[in-house]
This record gives sequence, structure tokens and C-alpha cells, in this order.
Amino acid sequence: MLRPPAVLLVLALSLPAAAQVPDGAVLDAVVAVVGDQPVLASEVEALAASVAPDGGVTDEVWSRALDEIIGQYVFVERAEQDTTVVVTDDQVNRQLDARIAQLESQIGGRARLEAYYGLPVEEIRMRFRDDVRRQLLAQQYQGRRLREVTITPTEVREWFATIPAEQVPEVPELVRVAQVVKVPAPDDAAEAEARAFAEALRDSILAGQATIEALARRHTDDRASAARGGLYESVNVRDLVPEFGIVAGTLEPGGISQVFETAFGYHVLRLNERQGDVITFNHILVRVDDAAVDPAAVIEALRVLRDSVVVHGVPFEAIARRHSEDPISASRGGALTDEAGSRDLQLDLLGEEWQATLDTLEVGEVSAPAEVRLLDGSRAWHLVLLQRRTPPHRLAPETDYALLSQYALREKQGAVLDTWLRDLRETVYVEIKSDRYVPEA
Repeated sequence: MLRPPAVLLVLALSLPAAAQVPDGAVLDAVVAVVGDQPVLASEVEALAASVAPDGGVTDEVWSRALDEIIGQYVFVERAEQDTTVVVTDDQVNRQLDARIAQLESQIGGRARLEAYYGLPVEEIRMRFRDDVRRQLLAQQYQGRRLREVTITPTEVREWFATIPAEQVPEVPELVRVAQVVKVPAPDDAAEAEARAFAEALRDSILAGQATIEALARRHTDDRASAARGGLYESVNVRDLVPEFGIVAGTLEPGGISQVFETAFGYHVLRLNERQGDVITFNHILVRVDDAAVDPAAVIEALRVLRDSVVVHGVPFEAIARRHSEDPISASRGGALTDEAGSRDLQLDLLGEEWQATLDTLEVGEVSAPAEVRLLDGSRAWHLVLLQRRTPPHRLAPETDYALLSQYALREKQGAVLDTWLRDLRETVYVEIKSDRYVPEA
């Protein structure tokens, strides 16, 4: 079944749709009505073309796409009737910022995006703002029901047993690793250049020449918040690095900080709101150029730490907790996880630097100091401990239970949504206006 999790946003803000629609297709006809919301043929054509094998949109594929869109509109209709489901302007803005940034990246920049739509970016945002809000409402409404769905080990094994043997996929090579990271200090000239640039950005904000949001979108080195104009909402001060938290604690709402330094670089901070220890803020990060660093000191420090493990038997976990300069992995004794929290990492998805280092190791061995780029983009050197290597194999409950449980839960959630949606469709006005529609048997 077609199940794009954010179909309204995909349809409203997708660049490839026009190129995917078959020649001669009718794009402006109303093919269905849900409540008082029309469903256009262009929406259905775009979704159907994006999932059709070899681009061939049959009546069956087109009809399933229409059913999927109707389902999403039904969820929106019910969410709008539920006064406990609330979407804030900030949530809409963040979603729009992220999607606009993604589209700019796909099409090759803001100028090309504006040329594609024939509108400036701010008008593109306004055009799709209601669609994004409705999509977020539907997601929240669905999310309440999905959070109630759980799965047991017995259900996981029963689900796996229904997969034909020839269709059981192969799992690629997996590794479990830990690291100790050292980041070399940049030279004085690079430090001075970064601070001067941060000072210039702050001066522009204070002079009213630009907002912190606009400057963050263009200049911040904090990639996680760039699309949001440097915005972070509802962050506990205790979760921030101490230097950042101290500066935030000295500001009144609306205040702009002096330029200050943390391990990540130089910051300009505006405090927006404080409720106890929870704050909302915008910031700009200017990293120090690390291209010209001298790694000799950190390489030597890592060699000493490696000897502590290999020669003197000090636990790698203890070394990582005490000496690693990557705070996320250090807090876990150097252990790395993927976005879902799994310790088993797919080797072919790791960077070339990681793969080159791991190719030299047997399980239980610690690498020599090696260069690596951290997730935040900074240049560093690290020791790597290979804790486990799992060769490619057929998916099986004995070796891949965590992964199987995710698949089985998604399947169960899909079934719950289907049943729920059938019930909800009985409570919302739905009229199909196309002769092309083929109901599911």
C-alpha cells in the first residue's frame, strides 16, 4: 500500500512532480472531495508517478494514490475538529524552512527554486503554509494512535514466519565500534579570523542591517539549525555545554550576547524566552577553519592512550569517558550508535575514513591514531576499537531481533491505521468524481 508519511507536504512542495506527470494528463480537474477540500488530478498524478514501476501509471496505481490522498485528507479533517490537536506557528515555520532548504539543495540554489515556481521564496512559503499546517495536524493526530501500538517478541517471530524464505533479505556487514577522539587546536590566525567574522555579524544585527535569523540561514556553521535561522526551542540549560549555558543565563529575553567561545567555535546568541531552566533561543556559530591545524600533539596523546589500553590493560571505555573530546560518544564509553540507537552499524554506510581504519582491525583490536571528520564537520583524530563484526547474512530473529521488531511494528502500525481510517471515512464526507477510479477488491 502507498504510505508516504507526509503526503500533503510532498505534494505541495515537490519539485519532480511536473516532470513525472505523463503527457496529456489533466492536471486541474477535481477528482474527489473530502469534507470541503477538493483533491486535484495533479496531486494524484504526482504521487502515482512517484511510486509507479518504470513510471507506468496504471488505473490501479492511480486509484491507490487517490485512496492514499483521501486518507490523509480524512485525517486532516478529523484533526481540525479535535481541539486538543494544536500546531504552532513555530512548528510550521521549522517545517517550511527545512523543506525549502531541501528543495534549494535539490534544484541547485534559491534562484533556481524561485525560477521553477515563478515566485520569490517568501511567496512560496505563504502559498504552501496552510498545506504544511494541515499535514502537521494529521501527523499529530495519527501519532497519538500509533504511540499506543506495541509489539511482543511472539508477534515479531510470528510476523517473520509469514515471509517466504526466498524473500528474506540479506543484511549487509555490520560492525560495533567505540572511539576516543582528540581535536587539534587551530592556529591563532584562524581563531582571530573566526572571531572577527562573528563580531561583524553581531554588529549587523545590532545596527538593524539584518536579523539573526537571516544571518544564521546564510552563515551559521551549525547545520542542524541553519534552515530554522539558528532557532532552538525548549532546551534545558543543563543540556547545553557550560560556556553556552552560562551566557544564556545572563541574558534577558530579547537580549543579544557578546561574541563568546565554546569548543564548537564562536557564537552570537539571542535569548527569546526563559521558563525556569528551559530556554528558547537563536544563535549563529562560526567555526574556526581547521584546514591548517598541526595534529602532532593530539596524535602523540592518542598513542599514549592506546598504550594504556593495549600494554597496560586500562579499559577502553574508561579512557573514552575520561579523555575523548567527542561528548556524545564519550558519555557512552566511546560507543557509537545510529540514529535509531542501534549499536550495529552498517559498514558500507560509514565514511571512507572509517572503512579504511576498520579494514586494518580484527575484533578486539585498537587502531593507530587516524584522521576522521566528526558529525559536526570538525577535523579530528581518533582511536577505534572494533568490538564486533557481523558478516553479511540472511535476516533472522536470532541475530537481528531489534531490526525485525522495527519492521514488524511498522507493519502492525500500518494495519492499525488502515482499520482506523476505514472507520473514520464513515464519519467524513467523501465523494469521488473520476471515472478512472478503481475501488480495491
